[in-house]
Amino acid sequence: MKTSRKLFIFLLLIIVLFSQTRVSFAANLTVTAESAVLIDADTGKIIFSKNHLESRPPASTTKILTAILAIEKAKLNDVVEISKRAALTGESRINLVEGEKITLDNLLYGALLKSGNDACVAIAEHVSPSVEDFVYLMNLKAKLLGCYKSNFENTNGLPNENHYSSALDLAYITRLALRNETFEEYVKTPYKTIEWTDSGRKRQVKNTNRLLNSYMGANGVKTGTTNKAGQCLVAAAKRDNRQLIAVVLKSQNRFLDASNMLDLGFNHYKNSQIAKKDYIVSTTINGKKVPFKLNDNLFLTLENNEEVDVTSQIILDKKETIQKGEKAGIIKYFNNENYVGSVSLISLDNIDISKDKKMFKIKDILKGKL
Repeated sequence: MKTSRKLFIFLLLIIVLFSQTRVSFAANLTVTAESAVLIDADTGKIIFSKNHLESRPPASTTKILTAILAIEKAKLNDVVEISKRAALTGESRINLVEGEKITLDNLLYGALLKSGNDACVAIAEHVSPSVEDFVYLMNLKAKLLGCYKSNFENTNGLPNENHYSSALDLAYITRLALRNETFEEYVKTPYKTIEWTDSGRKRQVKNTNRLLNSYMGANGVKTGTTNKAGQCLVAAAKRDNRQLIAVVLKSQNRFLDASNMLDLGFNHYKNSQIAKKDYIVSTTINGKKVPFKLNDNLFLTLENNEEVDVTSQIILDKKETIQKGEKAGIIKYFNNENYVGSVSLISLDNIDISKDKKMFKIKDILKGKL
């Protein structure tokens, strides 16, 4: 009897221990890549990471930044005349010839699907006065996105000691790029026939990203390979209105690594809305209840079945008066007291806050399970 009772107590303690200890699914994932990261593109949440801040050669994943810059700054139907410099660019090519003409649209397909290094040089020379000027814009864009582990020396990812990025930086660059529908259309295209403007020459190119044909919901993005960089891949997939981005650098099996990471995100994580655009919140100022409208949505990436405790805090701009219809400040959101994001507030009344505090707190406005 005593032995049975001790065994029962022991088993009970084990059950209590495991019920209080929750191991993240991400902690159990193993990838062969030396550096990797998985993010939710909507929230920016890092779901999985491995040496994700290390600066490494990105190879042809560089072309993601080249392409989005070109799409933003030039017209797709622009006709580009190929320079000697572009025509002589080596390694992976779409075989451009000096003096021939081709549209920017076709060059982008050549760069993103076939990974044409020559196409990237032609793109840069068309968008900017020189390749060097374009590379300056690439670095400026990266810094504006907060990508401080990156430095670009060329448009295509050809080896250079001072050309590097990190898995997280590449994920955030891709996050921006995929918000552009034109960019997404390029990188999710499995095959394309490139046509030259003047000669009538045609060439079919195949996307080097195998996941487009093998992974459900895959919609991009770009492979990359050099001796030093190894197998690299920025992969993306969309399911149930969720967009995930996986980056693997120097992988032994980039497609399997990326697939396993994306599976993790889709199977074990979800997005829950904690703020809804146009939702009305209010607080008391000078004894008067004052309403504000949320100016955007906010989502939180959580493990399935994870409980949340969301609170919020209103912080008004440092003004004595706020006019109806103008930005009044922000509302910050916290989950279990950890900051998760903020949304700007639009005032629905004229407000005089000269005699009141500039900071107000709404307690437990969305407290509970989502």
